[in-house]
Amino acid sequence: MWLYDYQSPEDNPCKGSSYAKIKHMSYIDNLPHWSYPWHTHEYCEIALITDGTGSVSLANTPAAPVRAGSIIVIPEGILHKFTTGEQEHLGYYTLRFAPAEEACPLVDFFHSLGCTVADGVSYLRWIRETLKLLINIHNTNGGHADAAFQSIANGLLRLVQSLCMNDALLVRLDEHYSASDILEYLDTHQADHITLDSLAKRFNVSASHLNRTFNRAFHTSPINYLIDARVTFATEYLLKSNYSVAKIAELCGYDNPAHFTNMFTKRIGCTPAEYRERNQKPPEDPDSGSSRQDPPDQDG
Repeated sequence: MWLYDYQSPEDNPCKGSSYAKIKHMSYIDNLPHWSYPWHTHEYCEIALITDGTGSVSLANTPAAPVRAGSIIVIPEGILHKFTTGEQEHLGYYTLRFAPAEEACPLVDFFHSLGCTVADGVSYLRWIRETLKLLINIHNTNGGHADAAFQSIANGLLRLVQSLCMNDALLVRLDEHYSASDILEYLDTHQADHITLDSLAKRFNVSASHLNRTFNRAFHTSPINYLIDARVTFATEYLLKSNYSVAKIAELCGYDNPAHFTNMFTKRIGCTPAEYRERNQKPPEDPDSGSSRQDPPDQDG
C-alpha cells in the first residue's frame, strides 16, 4: 500500500482550463490490399494505431512504417494516407481537435510540431482502454462530446504531447503543387467520366508526364487514386445512408452497378451489401480475443 498527496506546486503543476476541443473521432480498419486515399483535414489530427501494421504516407515523402502503438500527428491541410500490404491490416482511431479558446498551449504545441510519428507501444493497453471509454461515453450520452468526453480526450492528447517531446520522428514535407492540383480536381469530379487522356487535356500536359508527376507525389497513378477515392466514398454512403447499391454506384461515377460491385469487391474484399451489414455493428472489445474491429464510421 502507498499514499501520496500532491500538495506542492512542483507536485501538481497542471493549471488553467485551456484544452483542445475535440471535433471528430473515428475508427478505421484498413483491410489488406486497400488504403484510405489521399486526403486532408480542416483540423489537426492524431491517429492512434491500436492493431496491426502498415504505413503512413505524406505527399512527396517516403512511406513511414507504423504498427500497434504508433501515434501519428498530422496538422491540418497536410495530404496523407494510411496503407497496408498484402498480408497486413491496420486498425486505428483518429481524433481531430481545435482550440476551445484563444490561448491553448496544447494546440499550439501540436501546431508547432509538424508531422510526427511517436512510439506509444508502452502505453498501448491504456490507450486502447481510454479510447474504449470515449466510445462508451459517446454511446451513452446521445453522441455528444460533453465535458467528461473532452477531459478524457485531452488527457490522451497530453500523453501524446509527452511522447512527442521525448522520442519522436519529425516527417519533413516537400509540397508539390501541380500534383496537388490534379488530386484536388479528382476529388471534386469523382462522378465525372475521367480518363488519363482527359486529365492530361485538362492540365495541358502529356498523359505520360501527368502520370509520372502524380506517381512521384502520391505513389499511385491518378486513375488508381480515383478508383480508391470512389470506393471510399461508397463505403461512407453505405454506412451513412439508406441508398441502394445502384444509387451509390451512380453517385460515385459508375453507370453500371455490376461493374461498381466488382470494383468495390476487388478493393475491399466483400460486396457493398456485405460491407454495409458488417459495419452496422459497433467495434469489438480489443481484449475480447479478436484481432480485428469493425469501424462505426469511415473518415480518415
